Amino acid sequence: MKSILFLSVGLFFSVSVSVLSQSADYSDQAMQCLKSNGTSAYYETVFETCFKQIQEQYYKLDIPADTWTTLKTEKPEAMQRVSQKLVTAYSDFFTIEDIQNMNDLYGSPTGQTMIKNPNGLTKKDKKVIDKFYKTSTGKKIVSSQSEMNEKMQVISDFWCGDIYKQVNEKLEAQGYSIR
Repeated sequence: MKSILFLSVGLFFSVSVSVLSQSADYSDQAMQCLKSNGTSAYYETVFETCFKQIQEQYYKLDIPADTWTTLKTEKPEAMQRVSQKLVTAYSDFFTIEDIQNMNDLYGSPTGQTMIKNPNGLTKKDKKVIDKFYKTSTGKKIVSSQSEMNEKMQVISDFWCGDIYKQVNEKLEAQGYSIR
């Protein structure tokens, strides 16, 4: 009986470690994809825009620059939170193999040209991209684009609201209020 219990417990931990390892690998690969496909850079811009809007709302209160600088140190944590949400959104549509295929394309010189300077694509680059979009991964990207954009918009809206709420709470705790 004890050997069955130990075997069961051992099997449970083995499966748990395997699932966690696969989950961590997926997350790492998806994070790389977010960086290489420009999504992380886009959300950095969203953060800056959101933060600037908050500053504009508090403009009349003459909040010291060092207070804003301190509040802005929350950016890495905010970026981590949105990245985690985006990884979850990706997992609804793409397998780890899909993410690896995307990383192969987006991490290549052709992929980076496609993202940063689409007008700079050569005929050879365009053939590589066309070939990619004929694969199952490419087809998934195209077929999920509308739904993925909707999810990303919801993530963005809630994330910006969360940033606003956190900054507002910290400013109110320091005695600044726009109400």
